[in-house]
Amino acid sequence: MCAKKKSTKATKATTPRCLRCCPTPCCPSPCCPFPCCTSPCCGPCVSYCIFDLESAVFDTRHIYQRACRELLASYNKTLPEAVLMQCGPMETPEMAELICRKCELPVVWEQFLVQLNEHTCELIANPPMMEGVERLVKHLHCNCIGLALITSSKRSLFCQKIRGHEEFIKLFDHVLCADEYNQPKPQPDCYLLAMELFCDRPPADCCLAFDGTPKGVQAARDARLAVIMLPDPELPCCYSELATQRLETLKDFDPEDFGMPYLAPLPEPKPLPTPRPSQVEDDDKTSLMGEEEEEEDGEGPDEAPAEQPPEEAG
Repeated sequence: MCAKKKSTKATKATTPRCLRCCPTPCCPSPCCPFPCCTSPCCGPCVSYCIFDLESAVFDTRHIYQRACRELLASYNKTLPEAVLMQCGPMETPEMAELICRKCELPVVWEQFLVQLNEHTCELIANPPMMEGVERLVKHLHCNCIGLALITSSKRSLFCQKIRGHEEFIKLFDHVLCADEYNQPKPQPDCYLLAMELFCDRPPADCCLAFDGTPKGVQAARDARLAVIMLPDPELPCCYSELATQRLETLKDFDPEDFGMPYLAPLPEPKPLPTPRPSQVEDDDKTSLMGEEEEEEDGEGPDEAPAEQPPEEAG
């Protein structure tokens, strides 16, 4: 980040310039010590990124819903849509308590939470990755952006979740599991500790968080981090008011918005060529001729009527 301008006094064009961003003289920026520097160089310059495993790397948003539905079915219960909407911004313990109370299950919510975690572990063994995350993380890693990973799972469950993705996880400088920090989200402990684990302990304005839950966004903001939110599309917009950006997928994320190296957009698929009118007519004629030939082949010789047995003379 550029330091605050020490003097507002105008200087000549011979004054040293920030050559990284401003090779030519230009108008002064209010927050840059070099009066000819453009405002883009004084914008947010992020050198470190922190990703939440469950909501920004792996798409586990619907796995918990599936686990709840299947577990309730074992009690001959169904999960009402109204309760499901309430569960959206909740952590797993709160969700288990709400479902147990609203659906009137014959077990205490702590027991239901244990059952839910066990069933979730079975379903979450190989979760799909979020769209665009692998490409983005590899791009940031190749450009020397520091990367950290936080998870709400303990180390043993984390090892189950990442099976088959070990090489991808190695791109992160460090991983912070739930049994390594004190308070869960929305407390900022996980993000604060993740920043401290970077070798040079960067300030918060040099870090960017990626999270998909309202409590995760709250935790990141309390840690004074800018945060990219990747929520469930059905989550109301009021839950993302604290987010710096709300995106549907990481394919829409532009690193240059935060002073990071440019990432070329994916090429759009080429549209199929539209057939010429004459070609369409030829195709129609060919298909009609083929149908007529099939009908002729299907018609067999006329069968002779069956002979009637001769009547016996009386």
